[in-house]
Amino acid sequence: MTISKGPSDPDQSHRLVYFYPSAREGFGDLLSNLPGSERRVLLPAFIGWSANEGSGVFDPVEALGWTADFYRVDRTLAVNVDDLSRALAERAYGAVVLIHYFGRSDQQAITVRDLVSAHATPLVEDLAHGFFTASTGQSATGSLGDVALYSLHKMLPIARGGMAVYNNRNLVEGQASTMPGLPAIVLSYDWKQIAALRRRNFLYGSRLLNELRSRVGGFDLAWPELSPDDVPQTLPVYISGESRDALYQEMNSAGFGVVSLYHTLIPSIGPEYETSHWVAEHILNLPVHQDMSLQDVEALVAHFGVCITAVCERES
Repeated sequence: MTISKGPSDPDQSHRLVYFYPSAREGFGDLLSNLPGSERRVLLPAFIGWSANEGSGVFDPVEALGWTADFYRVDRTLAVNVDDLSRALAERAYGAVVLIHYFGRSDQQAITVRDLVSAHATPLVEDLAHGFFTASTGQSATGSLGDVALYSLHKMLPIARGGMAVYNNRNLVEGQASTMPGLPAIVLSYDWKQIAALRRRNFLYGSRLLNELRSRVGGFDLAWPELSPDDVPQTLPVYISGESRDALYQEMNSAGFGVVSLYHTLIPSIGPEYETSHWVAEHILNLPVHQDMSLQDVEALVAHFGVCITAVCERES
């Protein structure tokens, strides 16, 4: 037996990685080069659209003329495994997409991996919001699928940046990076420090929101708990009644940059997906990014409390 002084096998734990201006471009590059003739993709039924940004993961599907089907999700945006299983049993797909919404690992991810694998279909993990979840903890997120997609500009202070990581080399045909200088930028940031700050802000904000909710009501936390390995993109809450849009306007007018992901679903997700439409109508995403201090979190929640109280009084 001979053991070398250091590693020499270039294929050991090696993945193929491509860099783009956006994750959607990486997804389009994947779909354009997938082997086989099945041009149908299965997606979760919670995909948004906006006039400014389009529709992210759905845009390449539409642009390339693929057919899209959808499976249901629950109010935490986790996969409805029974509905996914039904869809896979009904027809073949060129790819199945699993979205880890807002950086939270889907609670059914391993079950999804096993189910999709049993149908010999490529699984694509959409981690547009989950770069730090996949790269800084012990989570299997990012390594369960054949391909993982990342939207780096949504997690780092850069104008553009997407990445596609291929865990399955057999899916690589003609893919090519279109932003080859991006790795140097991404590597210049301290990922663990950013992850720690985001988790700190999320957990502190959740604690303050729970205290606020016990006093005034009017909303619920979408995620009462956060897994130790998850690094959030935002802190999602569900606003009661029909006041979400008013809260959105009031918070942003006061300088607190909240968003509603995804307030408008793509037309392909019809009214039969009742849960998806309920979430779209009630969700509000509060920022917890690495630029924020604990004092910023306190100010955010305090003003949210002022706004939610005012809106609830108007509705009563």
